[in-house]
Amino acid sequence: MLDYPQVALDFMNRDHAEFVAMRSQLLDLVSARAPEKDLDTLLDELLRHTRHHFAEEERLMQETRFPPYAMHKSEHDHVLADMSARIASWKRERDATALRDWLDKAVGNWFVTHVGTMDLVTAGYIEKKLQTN
Repeated sequence: MLDYPQVALDFMNRDHAEFVAMRSQLLDLVSARAPEKDLDTLLDELLRHTRHHFAEEERLMQETRFPPYAMHKSEHDHVLADMSARIASWKRERDATALRDWLDKAVGNWFVTHVGTMDLVTAGYIEKKLQTN
């Protein structure tokens, strides 16, 4: 289980919990040597979920004129590109060890760091701006 902070916006906390649950389910499926189509489906759902979550964050950052928007958006773009490439690699190569290692280490470490730094600050800023408007 990942240890990460709650942030000031409910939708972000809900989306973060859903992301963590999908990641955990994917790790369980890899460990159980589940059918590749089951992994494909859940990986596609993780990517859709992440795109939607990032788009909502970015919309609110723009609405509230969040000063480091470009930096936060750049990380989102990088993560989506990497996630897309990793999923495509899995579908091409079917390397369960590489998939497990990516989900466990890279995704887990990125998520905890991103939520604990960028999202924590961003959510606090947005929440404050929305209260004053």
